[in-house]
Amino acid sequence: MRWRIDLQKARDWADLCLKVASIIAIFAGGWWAYHQFEITETAASNIQINVTTEVLRYSDDTRLLLVHAKPKNIGKVRVEPGKEGLVITVRSLSRDLKPGAVDLENLPELYKVDVLKRYPDGYELEPGVEYDEVAALIVPKETMYAVRAEMDLGDKTEVDHTTAVRVE
Repeated sequence: MRWRIDLQKARDWADLCLKVASIIAIFAGGWWAYHQFEITETAASNIQINVTTEVLRYSDDTRLLLVHAKPKNIGKVRVEPGKEGLVITVRSLSRDLKPGAVDLENLPELYKVDVLKRYPDGYELEPGVEYDEVAALIVPKETMYAVRAEMDLGDKTEVDHTTAVRVE
């Protein structure tokens, strides 16, 4: 049995198959774009912030309190902080507080540092990168503080994290 190929018919079938494949690819690409940008919100900013502290001996009665504010961009788009920047606030936890819940916002504010003021050309959080911004403070020993790092993301949104530190 001999196969005979009609070139014109083969070309017509190949043309039809390619057109159908192109139409399917257009619909698949549209579904993928919808899924990426609407359902999974890949264009939305997604910032986390973590604050940690270190206490180092500075003199007999003072200590060096290093505050590490670590913003991390876990999203897929670059983010620029809003006007308020990245602010580290240190509040005193006095010994005369009574047992129970403590309203940290009403505690006396001792130090307030806008970390991003040292970047006059702007500050950008690249996707998938964690930064470590450090503020150094000289504090008396045998005290306790509530340390909060707050980043303004613009559009009336912010992200923050608070921790407590005892200075021995």
